[in-house]
Amino acid sequence: MGSLKKEIVIVAVIVILAFFALAREPEEPKDIVNDKVILNYTNVFFDYRIERYPTSVEITSPSGNVTLGFVTDPWNLKFGIVPGNGSYIRRYINIKNSNEKYDKIKLKVFGNISPLVNFSRNEFVLNENESAVIEVRLKTDSAEYGNYSGEIDLIVKVPKYDFLRILT
Repeated sequence: MGSLKKEIVIVAVIVILAFFALAREPEEPKDIVNDKVILNYTNVFFDYRIERYPTSVEITSPSGNVTLGFVTDPWNLKFGIVPGNGSYIRRYINIKNSNEKYDKIKLKVFGNISPLVNFSRNEFVLNENESAVIEVRLKTDSAEYGNYSGEIDLIVKVPKYDFLRILT
C-alpha cells in the first residue's frame, strides 16, 4: 500500500511540473533593442504579444545651454537630454484592445534606466474595445549625470479560454 501512495505522489509531482512547463511565461530579454520589435509567444493557456521599445536619456547639469529636440515617431520612448536634479519628463503609450477577449497588460523596464522610469498604470485588464493611455515617467531625482539606456516592454497577455480570467 505504501508503494502505491509513493507512485501516486510521483505522478502528481510530474503532472504539476508538466503544467508549469507548459504554462511558462515569456523570458526576459537577453539584449536591449535598438528599434521597436514585436514578438509573439504562446503557451498552453495564453497568447502573448510583446512590444519592445528602446529607451534612453542623457542627464546633464541643470546649468548651461541644453539643445532641445523633438521626437516625432509615435512609438519612440527616448527621453533625450534632460537636466538633472529633479527633472520630470513624460512620454505616452496608447493601447487599444481589439481582441474578442480581455487583455492583461503589463509594462516592464530593463537596463540601467530602470530606477528612473515608472508608469501611471501597470498590470491591469483592458476589456474588449477598451483603450488606455499610459504615462511613462522619468524622474532624475537620484540619478547621477550621464547616459542611461534600456528598453520598455509592453506585454499583452490574452487567455485562450474564458475560465482563465481568474488566473490573470
